[in-house]
Amino acid sequence: MDNYLEFARQVVKTVIGTKTEVRGFEWPDAGGLFCKVFKLNTADGNFILKTERDKIFFATRKDQIENEVLGNAIFQKAGIPCANILAYDLTKNNDIKARYIFTECLNPDWLNLDDFDDLTRAEIIRQYKATVEKQRDITNSHFGSLSPSGTLGWHETYDGYYHSTLNLLIRESEELGLFTDEELEAVKKAADKPLVYYKKYTPTFVHGDLALHNCIWGNVHGGENKLYVFDFGNAYYGLPYLEEWICKIHGNDIDILDVMKAKKNLYENNLIGDFERMFWTVTQQLTEDYAYGRMAEWTKEVKKENSRNHIIEFVDKCRKIL
Repeated sequence: MDNYLEFARQVVKTVIGTKTEVRGFEWPDAGGLFCKVFKLNTADGNFILKTERDKIFFATRKDQIENEVLGNAIFQKAGIPCANILAYDLTKNNDIKARYIFTECLNPDWLNLDDFDDLTRAEIIRQYKATVEKQRDITNSHFGSLSPSGTLGWHETYDGYYHSTLNLLIRESEELGLFTDEELEAVKKAADKPLVYYKKYTPTFVHGDLALHNCIWGNVHGGENKLYVFDFGNAYYGLPYLEEWICKIHGNDIDILDVMKAKKNLYENNLIGDFERMFWTVTQQLTEDYAYGRMAEWTKEVKKENSRNHIIEFVDKCRKIL
């Protein structure tokens, strides 16, 4: 951690002031598989340094820091509260050889509805639903990455985005040798199937994980408490209402599925989400750059088990839709 601490001191002095000293340097409990997050305590307040990991094992999770910068700006423009980004570097031409962002620190740093009284809890839920409504109005001319130069590319139709993204994931799985020859053939055939039930949809901003664990009810430097959103590393332009579907199937604390107007098969037969969930387990098995906090414990357990159940489950779904 020493090189990160010294780098953090440099960033603080450059952005905040030459006399500002870093008093504390810690890993918040909300560490992830794709980025390292450091909380810095200074005489001028608390700040967050987030750095992109060197190895990210699946294509749809690359461009983490660029997505953080662009997604944060898009949300702020839409009137959705986010911590201000004070500095960033997308080049890796720095002392830690990593892409990073340096932001204000939101206080507190975690949201649990059980910690609040009924009145505050109701206001959090109201603001959360308002955030989802505002996000649904954020649209684009193309599906894919937030940036036209991003890993996912830009695609005029969802069908184009869908097949291109699956091919990215298939190529990466081949490089890692995840499938047997028979399994790979089934996956490729399923990925080639036309999306006959897809119509023309408007490309809509997808945060990628807009559940309460990526929201904070708090403030910046003692300001008014409100609901803030963070962690835009997985953001892209995709199907409308996809965020609600993701939150529902992964057990979000707030049920917002009742606002969906799209048919369930729009999402249930979508292989990208299943492929990504498979790769999530693969990432935990392969990473040598451990996450921390709760994520570290989950990763250690997955490494111990080291099974192929997640791969078999995904291949079985591919076979079912052939």
